[in-house]
Amino acid sequence: MDSTYFKSEIPTGRCGEWLLECFEVREAPVSGPRSPDAPACSRPRPGSYSRLKRGDTVFMTDLYDEWYTQKIAIDQACRRGGHVLISGLGLGMIVESILRAPSSTVERITVLELSPEVIELVAPHVLARYPGRLEILEADVFAWQPPEGARYTVVWHDIWPNPQAPEALTDMEVLEERYRPVCEWHGCWPREWRWIHEQLPWDRDGAAP
Repeated sequence: MDSTYFKSEIPTGRCGEWLLECFEVREAPVSGPRSPDAPACSRPRPGSYSRLKRGDTVFMTDLYDEWYTQKIAIDQACRRGGHVLISGLGLGMIVESILRAPSSTVERITVLELSPEVIELVAPHVLARYPGRLEILEADVFAWQPPEGARYTVVWHDIWPNPQAPEALTDMEVLEERYRPVCEWHGCWPREWRWIHEQLPWDRDGAAP
């Protein structure tokens, strides 16, 4: 299934410690170190982009690289349809990539977002575009309990500002154990990022050989 990349349409703003701002890319993206053998998705794409920050830490951008390394979740959701669960609202880019796709059969997305400030900045804009198909909850993905009998076609986690952080591996193991029993397909952004950029021996189903 062919996903379509698009940039965030959420307006800039500030809420508490969180800032949603525009930035320019001229020669190289700011999303991490790159080697000469890096995949095509990581090559510079000059232009204007958006990023969500708390202090000096960038939590999400709408760079092509960041979209592409989450493409597997978008494709899985559009193909499987039904009810999708996502942790981490960010710029709403993944939610919109799924819901606006003409081929998508997704009926509903539930998003878990820990920060009320991020919800205030982003949620009104995406909720207005997809009435009845999107639910955004202020919740901690590590503590939230799915409703009794809930079943999701896809569960996707994108809560880490740095996909290379050592703690991400431990977090992913915890989340996989917690959510795999209630979904058909489960994935985490750091694993997909590593698979694409570092060619680590992870398979696309989220398991190490």
